[in-house]
Amino acid sequence: MKKPIFFLALAILGGTFMANAQRAPHVRHDIHHDRKDIHHDKKDIAQDKKDIHGDKKDIAEDKKDLRGDRKDAASDKKDLVRDNKDIHQDKKDITTDRKERNQDLKNHDYKDAKSEQKDINADKKDLSADWKDRNSDRKDLHQDRKDIHQDKKDLAGDRKDLSGDRKDLGKDKADLRKDKKDLKKDKQDATTPAATKQ
Repeated sequence: MKKPIFFLALAILGGTFMANAQRAPHVRHDIHHDRKDIHHDKKDIAQDKKDIHGDKKDIAEDKKDLRGDRKDAASDKKDLVRDNKDIHQDKKDITTDRKERNQDLKNHDYKDAKSEQKDINADKKDLSADWKDRNSDRKDLHQDRKDIHQDKKDLAGDRKDLSGDRKDLGKDKADLRKDKKDLKKDKQDATTPAATKQ
């Protein structure tokens, strides 16, 4: 039982060896290089797909960053408007308290004038704090605008990379198809001369 299987395997191996031996050396060389090219093209396609996946992921992250920065900018704009309203109100309160203080001084009501002066001092502190808040919000808004600009640049760059990777993938697939055709043709060329010799 073992001997017939061994002889059968030996016959198949010998037939394969004879078929390869009958091929012209340049045909064997062409087939070998076609197979290498196909292997290389498959690796390129896998890498291009991986690059495309990475680019899509980068684009999604850039869009997320852009949305977040736009929300931050909108929030900072609201804060800036609120700070400007507070500053306007504090200035109005100071003016009103000064008029009341001056009127109290004219009427020799020093107790009320002292109370109005305390209100004026408190309003000045509020005004100072509101100015600081406004300046801080302006800086935040400026930074958010810079971040938005950078996010847009990153997004455009990632989209360009994605487009390039898709083109590379198309070229690699075309190369793979061409190499497969070449391999098929070389195999036919290899079998055709062997059949005519016999």
